[in-house]
Amino acid sequence: MNSRLERFRKPIAASLAAIAFTAGAAAADLYKVTSTAPGMAPFVVNTAISKVVNKHVDGVDFQVRATGAATKHLVDAAQGKVDFFFGSPTINWLMVNRIGPFKTFEAAPELEKELGMIFSYQIGPYHYVTDAGSDIKTLEDLEGKKVFVGPPGGAARTVVLGNIETITGLTEADMDVQTYGFDAAIQAFQDDKIDVIVLPTNIPSPAIQQFALTKEIRILDVDVDKLNIRRFTGGTINTIPAGAYGDNHHGGDVRTHGAIVNFSAGMHVPEEVVYQVTKAIWENIDEIHETAQWMPSTIKRETALELIASRLHPGAERYYREAGWEIPEPMTFLPDN
Repeated sequence: MNSRLERFRKPIAASLAAIAFTAGAAAADLYKVTSTAPGMAPFVVNTAISKVVNKHVDGVDFQVRATGAATKHLVDAAQGKVDFFFGSPTINWLMVNRIGPFKTFEAAPELEKELGMIFSYQIGPYHYVTDAGSDIKTLEDLEGKKVFVGPPGGAARTVVLGNIETITGLTEADMDVQTYGFDAAIQAFQDDKIDVIVLPTNIPSPAIQQFALTKEIRILDVDVDKLNIRRFTGGTINTIPAGAYGDNHHGGDVRTHGAIVNFSAGMHVPEEVVYQVTKAIWENIDEIHETAQWMPSTIKRETALELIASRLHPGAERYYREAGWEIPEPMTFLPDN
């Protein structure tokens, strides 16, 4: 009897092991991916990446959440509350130096060390959009107007308010600065509840295309010659061409500021996971490029590491070294840099 049982014991054990392996492979680990509002460039990028990762990386399930400001996303990632995120070297700099939203946040410099970049890209120019029929022709005309410059506590808000003051002398107190998030602000401008909306986004922006479908718009020129464009935090100078948004887009070419941003991960995310994610992105880049008209010129190997904010995630660095990429020195954000 015992010998007969022994004959079946090994095949049964092998079958159970196979079943357990299959069940384990099917149960993918969920990774939280944060972004800005739908219609904004980071949301398009993170959604495209998530589709590629979910398709090509076994055992990894990306779930995109478009809520809150990027400044909070970085803190959440540093604390292990989210895993992958839209990042910006400006925010790394703000954290290290405890500036703006991090002024009273003593833990910010230490938390910044828990963030690892995967690749960088241009978020696109800041569009200062108003109704073409309004009396707002220049930034000087923003006095007393309802203006959205970014979510409360967000890096965009700090950047835009600072630039407006540098160019015009107008401070937050001189304008009726709105406290929406990006998605609510887009709807508010669509509904004529605010006078000017400032959106950092690639051309053509889905949100601004939607504005131009229902109203005539003007994009204000920004006197970038007066600005201190911080190259070390990814600041850029951009041009928005006349007619970029069709017949309802009035005015000529305008200059404005932009930024290099990044797709990153918290350092708590396992090296192997980030390695596989990075590999999937670059080995399937054509699938990502198909998601938006501007994507091929925005996410590309030639500029993916042009500005490394503080550090690469070890998993991303491992992929780039194995693939033979040239890795420049990271930008180190020292206090008072």
